[in-house]
Amino acid sequence: MTNHEISEQLLKIVSSDDFAKSSAELTEAWSTQAVGVESIDPILEFIEAQPDLDYGTPGALVHFVEAFYRKGYVERLIKSIGRKPTMLTVWMLNRIINGAHEETTKDKFISIMREAATNVNTDRKTLDRINGFLEHLASQRNPEKGISPIVLK
Repeated sequence: MTNHEISEQLLKIVSSDDFAKSSAELTEAWSTQAVGVESIDPILEFIEAQPDLDYGTPGALVHFVEAFYRKGYVERLIKSIGRKPTMLTVWMLNRIINGAHEETTKDKFISIMREAATNVNTDRKTLDRINGFLEHLASQRNPEKGISPIVLK
C-alpha cells in the first residue's frame, strides 16, 4: 500500500463520529492486508496535521505503529517530533523513554523531549505535556545525575 493510499484512508475517517473506533477498524484491515513499515510516515504526518483529534488511549494508530518498534518506528517518530511535536507524539516518545532500560538510551530520548520543548512548532498544550513528562522524569531520576531545568515557552 502506498503512502498516498494510507493518507487517503485516514482522511476518509477524520470526520467520523467515533474516530477511535473507525481507526481501529482501519488498522485491523491494514493488519489483514499486511500493511507494513511504509505506513508509519503517513500515519505520523496525519497526527501532525490533526493534533486535536481524539485518537483513543493510546488508540489504534499508536498500537499499529508501535508494532514496528526496532523496525524504523522510533527513528520516524523522532523525525515527526522534530517537524511538529503534538500531544500524541510526545506521549509516544514518553512511552519509549519509560521502556528504555539503559541510562544512555533514556538520556538520548529525554534530550529529544527537551528539544521538542524548544521547537517553534510546539503549541502550548503540547509544551505543557512535555513539561509534565520532564518533571515526572526528573522526580524519578537520581539527584546526582543532574537534571537541567525544564524549558518553558
